[in-house]
Amino acid sequence: MKKLMFSLLFLVFLGGFLSAQQLPKITIVNNTGYTVYYVYASPSDDDDWGEDLLGDKILRNGQSTEITLKLPLNAKSVYDILLEDEDEDTYSKFNVRITNNMRVEFTFDDFDEF
Repeated sequence: MKKLMFSLLFLVFLGGFLSAQQLPKITIVNNTGYTVYYVYASPSDDDDWGEDLLGDKILRNGQSTEITLKLPLNAKSVYDILLEDEDEDTYSKFNVRITNNMRVEFTFDDFDEF
């Protein structure tokens, strides 16, 4: 009986640990007015955008897509997010506090003027 109880407690603990380590997913909503070809997201304290998270997909105006971030929320939860459109124009949001399954909407107001 003790072994069974210990095994059950271990499985509960292991399940909680694994779920805490899951990578967060967020939904990117493109309302910029343009088709987006690249999506980047990196922790705000990182100097590198990393790899494109959109992959082979494109994100037309009015569409949304789910992306998976590279680090668990307990390690990093504040991100910078950048979209690049068909004309190589960019749209960005900085210091976004991420929660799992959140929606992040981009509009033309997020356009980066250089």
